[in-house]
Amino acid sequence: MRRLVAPVLLLAAWLALWGEISVVNVVTGVAAAVIVSSFYLRAPRGRHRIHPIGLVRLLAVFVWRLVTSSATVVRTVLAPTPARLRSGVIAIPLSDPSPLVAAIVADAISLTPGTLTLEVRYPGNDDRSRPPSLYVHVLGLAAVDELRDDVRGLERLVLSAITPDRTETATTTEEASA
Repeated sequence: MRRLVAPVLLLAAWLALWGEISVVNVVTGVAAAVIVSSFYLRAPRGRHRIHPIGLVRLLAVFVWRLVTSSATVVRTVLAPTPARLRSGVIAIPLSDPSPLVAAIVADAISLTPGTLTLEVRYPGNDDRSRPPSLYVHVLGLAAVDELRDDVRGLERLVLSAITPDRTETATTTEEASA
């Protein structure tokens, strides 16, 4: 019964958007609901717990980093110095093997001006049961250890906001070995 709720709501939305109930609208609405339900409304493979307070903290820190790094990039553009223009790629090992956590951390890094995640590399033969390393390009590279600590702090914030499902990593590993 639960599986019918989404397609029925999609059909109702379809008919409401067309503004009239006709045979053609009902048939195309049913077809659209079946297609959308079969491709996009499948149950997710893994469930993750979201912690609202941790999520608010993560978002606040992310917004603060956006503001401060934008100011740093503007300063670098307007008044370039060799130290500000120094750039490099560093490897930063994460502590959690979850692909979800790695993706969120990598995206947060890439969305911050002056940094870009180039690659997320899992050890060995794409072994997703072990934590990956992020390869990050940094503008204004100064203290590598401070940057690594900063990214690890970001990872801790992500983990305080979202607890990944541990079956996600196991399922991905099983699929990779098959």
